[in-house]
Amino acid sequence: MEPVKVFILTGEWFDVNGKNVLRYYGLSNESGPVEILITKNKPVFFVERSAVIDGLNINHLRKEINLKSFSGNDVDAVYFNSQKNLKKAAELLREKNITTFESDIEPARRYLMERFINVQTEVSGKSTAKGNLLSFTNPSLKPAEVQPQFKIASIDIETGVKSDTLYSIAVHITGREEEEKIVFMLGKSGKKLPKYIITYESEKEMLLAFMDWFAEADPDIIIGWHVIGFDLMYLERKCVELDIQFNIGRGKSGVVLKPRRSGNYFAFIPGRIVIDGPAALRSSFYSFEDYKLETVSQEILGEGKIIAPEENKIAEIERLFKNDKGQLANYNMQDAVLVSGIFKKTGLIDLSIKRAQLSGLFMDHLGMMSAAFDHFYLPRIHREGFVAPNVEDRAEGMHAAGGYVLDPDPGLYEDVVVLDFKSLYPTIIRTFKIDPLSRISSNVDTLTTPSKINFSSTKHLLPDFIGTLMEQREEAKKKKDKYLSQAIKILMNSFYGVMGAYSCRFYNPELPSAITETGQWLLVQSKNYLEKLGYQVVYGDTDSLFVKLKDDEGNEADKHGGRLAEKVNNFWSKRIPDEFGTESYLEMEYEKYYKKFIITTARGSEAGAKKRYAGILMKNGHEKIEFVGMEFVRSDWTRLAKEFQVELYKRIFNGQDVKKWIRAYVKKINEGEHDSKLIYRKRLRKELTQYTKNVPPQVKAARMLGNASGVIQYIITKRGPVPVELDHSDVDYQHYIDKQIKPIADSVLTIFGESFDSIVKSEQLSIFD
Repeated sequence: MEPVKVFILTGEWFDVNGKNVLRYYGLSNESGPVEILITKNKPVFFVERSAVIDGLNINHLRKEINLKSFSGNDVDAVYFNSQKNLKKAAELLREKNITTFESDIEPARRYLMERFINVQTEVSGKSTAKGNLLSFTNPSLKPAEVQPQFKIASIDIETGVKSDTLYSIAVHITGREEEEKIVFMLGKSGKKLPKYIITYESEKEMLLAFMDWFAEADPDIIIGWHVIGFDLMYLERKCVELDIQFNIGRGKSGVVLKPRRSGNYFAFIPGRIVIDGPAALRSSFYSFEDYKLETVSQEILGEGKIIAPEENKIAEIERLFKNDKGQLANYNMQDAVLVSGIFKKTGLIDLSIKRAQLSGLFMDHLGMMSAAFDHFYLPRIHREGFVAPNVEDRAEGMHAAGGYVLDPDPGLYEDVVVLDFKSLYPTIIRTFKIDPLSRISSNVDTLTTPSKINFSSTKHLLPDFIGTLMEQREEAKKKKDKYLSQAIKILMNSFYGVMGAYSCRFYNPELPSAITETGQWLLVQSKNYLEKLGYQVVYGDTDSLFVKLKDDEGNEADKHGGRLAEKVNNFWSKRIPDEFGTESYLEMEYEKYYKKFIITTARGSEAGAKKRYAGILMKNGHEKIEFVGMEFVRSDWTRLAKEFQVELYKRIFNGQDVKKWIRAYVKKINEGEHDSKLIYRKRLRKELTQYTKNVPPQVKAARMLGNASGVIQYIITKRGPVPVELDHSDVDYQHYIDKQIKPIADSVLTIFGESFDSIVKSEQLSIFD
C-alpha cells in the first residue's frame, strides 16, 4: 500500500519469548488509528574496547565501532535480544566496576531518535486490519510532517461521598468529527430523560457499557480536571472492586496510573494521551488565583458550573441523584463541556502538538526536558564520533550561579525605559559555541568565554540548532502562529536548565557556568557603556536594564528607548568579534516605558528590594500600573492587601494625599467595612497527617473541616485561622493591619521618610490634642 503518515501518540517496549518488541500507536488523518510493531529490535549499550565482558553468560553480540567515550577511549557496541538481558548485563558489569554507556535509554525512545523521528513519521510496508486499527509489523519509518486531527474526550465523573458509589460518567467528544455528548447514569429515573443520558441498574453494568462505548468512540486524547488523580484512579479502583478489567487503551490494552513525587499523577494508556487541565495550564505559564474548575472557567470562558460554589456541593449532588437524575447529568456534562472549552480557548492541545513536533517527546512527556535534550543530542553526537555516559555516571559538580541582579537604588523615578536582551541565554550559547561537544573538543579552534572557559568554535551542535530555531520563531511570529512561537521559546530556554541539571547525562558544571557568568558580564558591561553615555541605570536583572532617560526625552520615550538598544547592539557587534573572534548574536531590544517608576526598600532595610518594583506603564497612549514581585501579583495575599496596594501606589504616582487615606482605610478595616476581602487562599501540598512539626494556618483551618484538600480558604480570627465555611465573626483586625497593610505601606513610605506607624499613631494621638 501507499506510505501512511502517522503522528505517534504513545510508545512502549516489552520482551516476548526472549525478544525485544516495540509498539507505537499513532494517528493517520487518512487511515485512522495505527499500530506499529517492531519485532526485530536489538537493544544496545556501549563499553570501552579495553573492557573484558566475556564472563557475562548472557547471550550478546559485541561489535567494534568507530565511536569514542568523552574521555577519548574507543568503545564497542554490545547488542542483546531482549531489554531484560541488557539490564541484567549492565548490572553485572557495574558490580565488576566496568562502565557501560547509554544502557539507561529505553529502546522505544532510542529507535525513534536514531532515525531523527520527532513523533511524526512516514510508514511504509505491509499492513493488516485489527478491528479499527491499521497494524504494521517491521515497516520502514522515516521522518515526516503531520498535522494531526485528534478526537478528544473530556471525562468527568460524579460519585457519592459517603457511599463511594459511582453515580455517573459524562463524556464530551470534540475534534475531528461531530460533537457528541453522553452520560452513563446509575439507576432509573421517573422522568423522561434526554437521549444522551443512558441509565443502568448497577455500577458494573454501567462501567462495562462505558468501556464498550469508549472503545467504539476511540478518542485519541483524554482530558479532564484532575482527570488522572481523581476520575481515572477512581474508575480503576472501582473496576478492581467489581472484578472488571479497566482496559481503555487501544486494542483493549490496560492502563498504568501512578502518583509522581511532584504531587501530580501520570497515566500511560496505550494509544491515547491523557492531559490534565490544571497541570497543562501551569506548564504553559497560565496563572490563576486558584486552579479550581469554577475559577478557571469563569476567567477564561466567562461561565461556570451549574452548582454554584457557595452551595453545599456534596449535599446537592446527593439530592439530585435521588430526585433529579436529569439535572445531575446536566451538572456532570457541564463540567466536561467546560474543560473542553478551556482547552480550546487556551490552545493547550495545539501547543502540545507543536512542542512534541519540536522536541520529539510524546505529548504526555513534554515536561521531561532532559529526555528532549537526549532526543536531539544523542543521535547527532554519535555521528560526531562519541557515545554518552549513563545519567548516574555523569560527573557531578557545583551548580552554576543564577542571573545577575544589580543593586537597586530605591526611589521614585520618572521616564524609565527597559532594555532587554532578547533570548539572552540561547544567544550566549550561539555566540560562544557553548555545548557538550564543543567543550570536549575545546582544543580544536579554541574560543574562550569572558569567564575563561574554553570551547571549540567549529565543533559544536547546539549553537546551530538554536540558530535554526530562532529563524523558525521569527517566521512563526510573522505568520502569527503563537503556539509554534511559544513551543520554540520553551524548548530554547530549557537548554540552559538541562545542561545545568544532574538529571542530564551531558551535565558539566562548566556549561551552565559559562552561560550565566557570561550573562552577568554582559549585563554589567552594558550598564557601564550606558553610564558612559550619560544615562543612569537604576536597576538590572539577568537580561534587562532599567534606564532613566535624560530630561525631555520622556516625550519621545519609544524613539529614545529604541535608539539606546541600537547603540548597545552596535557596541557588542564590534566588541565581541574584536575581543573574542566570534560573531555576536546578542540582541538588545527596547521593551517598555514607565512614565513613573518606584523601587521599594527591602523589608527591615534601607537598601533597594531586588525583583520588586512598580510603575505607570505607557502602551499605545494608555496608562496602566504594573506590579512586579509585589503582593498584588501573589496568590497568597488577601484581596484587602492587593486593593490597598493598588490605591496606595496610584495616589503616590499621582501626587495625591496618602496619610489621611491610610488612616481612613485602617478605620474602615476595624469597623468591618472590608470583611469580604479578608480571605486567605492557600493550597495544601501534602496530606493533612503529614504536617507534624510546623503546622501552617491553612492546615489548622483544613483540620477543622475534616478531610479537606486542595485550596483552603480561611479567615484569621481571635481564635486563629478558621475556614470560611465555619463561623468567623470574631475577626482579628489587628492581624490584617499588622501583617497585610503595614508591610506594603512601609516598603514604599520609607522612600519618603515616612512610616505606617507614625501616620496611624499620629491620628490616634490627635484625639488627645
